Amino acid sequence: MPDLNRISEALTGAFGVRQVYGEPIERDGTLVIPAARVATGGGSGGGGGSEPGGHHGTSGDATAGGAEGEAAPATDADVDAEGKAGAIGEGGGGGFGFGRRAEPAGAIVVDDQGVRWVPAVDVNRIVLGGQIAFVLAAVVVAWAVTRRRRRRR
Repeated sequence: MPDLNRISEALTGAFGVRQVYGEPIERDGTLVIPAARVATGGGSGGGGGSEPGGHHGTSGDATAGGAEGEAAPATDADVDAEGKAGAIGEGGGGGFGFGRRAEPAGAIVVDDQGVRWVPAVDVNRIVLGGQIAFVLAAVVVAWAVTRRRRRRR
């Protein structure tokens, strides 16, 4: 059984304030504290199967020993000591996932003028927004021209 207290302490350290705020940088009387947006997610899985002696199921593969939809014939490994089919349990499962994403958000700047927030500029987001606006404008213009041509006829 895993030590949940130790895991909890490790996760607290991994997801603490240091993940959002970086080490302060000081130059020429100006203090800059970088900040980031951090998103974390996780998941797990499970599984199951049949117990020994349970129903063996059907096979959709004709090479497994029967026509599609028919039960696959028992093999030597599927027969228990009394000659009953389905003696082997089947199943499985598992899984676990974890992810983290961080992107710059900006910086807190402390200087002679006081304390202020300076947001990070995401040039890729600006360019994408411009492209979407251009495509929408082109669609609206094409729609207006098509509608105008239909009215003339």
